[in-house]
Amino acid sequence: MTLEESLDARDKSHIRLSYVTHFYFNQADGSAILALLSRYAQYDAALLDVIQFVVVDDGSPLQFEIPDLGLNIIWLRINEDIRWNQAGARNLGVTYAKSDKILITDVDHEFPEHTLRKMVETRDCNARFYKIRKRDMQTGRIGKGHSNTFFMSRAHFFRLYGYDEEFSGHYGAEDYRFVKFRKYHGAWQRYLPKRYWCFHRQDIERSRSYHSLERDLSYNTPIDASKKRQIEEWGKEQGHSRIFLNFTWKIVKENARSNRIARKSARWWKPLWIPRTLRGGVR
Repeated sequence: MTLEESLDARDKSHIRLSYVTHFYFNQADGSAILALLSRYAQYDAALLDVIQFVVVDDGSPLQFEIPDLGLNIIWLRINEDIRWNQAGARNLGVTYAKSDKILITDVDHEFPEHTLRKMVETRDCNARFYKIRKRDMQTGRIGKGHSNTFFMSRAHFFRLYGYDEEFSGHYGAEDYRFVKFRKYHGAWQRYLPKRYWCFHRQDIERSRSYHSLERDLSYNTPIDASKKRQIEEWGKEQGHSRIFLNFTWKIVKENARSNRIARKSARWWKPLWIPRTLRGGVR
């Protein structure tokens, strides 16, 4: 038996990027997420072999059939209908991610093949977290990145407790506080190079395959202001409630691509454990 043949069928050590997205649908159909995943399923097979898609249904009242798209995918459904629960949905998605490199994004953003490949090939993010510029697909102009889309380390996501679910139930501010909390602790926010971009989808029928929740910052703005004061007054690791996965959920669908991944020899890696230890170990 070869080393490859000895791997458990459930083994996910070949995954190099976990793509985490979430949705809340309370209208007619689920085409917004299904169309997105169907397009990704057409990407290069070798790339899809090392990407995991983590999809979180954030307690939608709408339910629909999930087709087999041939992706490495896990589809989760939150049982409770908590309005504006992006913080919880993202925390849940990252919990199930199998790679330390994670992309966290909304369902209305799409990433071309070359951008996902760049993330797969990028070295470990460690304490760096990246935004991705958006391209206007009509003019070709490259602009600023979305405020709540990040390419980062799963380990560092959890080191600073993920998103604060005290914001869940009402609209806004959880993304702003997520960034500020990391910066205060020394994390370095950067952009991927300009040639690696995403775009805002125009194919979503927002009156049919999206949600109709009202955006009102009046409840969460005072919460955000309080957290800012907490960290200013009390210092390190303050200003985060630690409320985490404040709901129940179930696995709706799970699929793994059948391709076996060819592993490259790295016999040099194990003997270098002493230098890694001397420079501080895993970072």
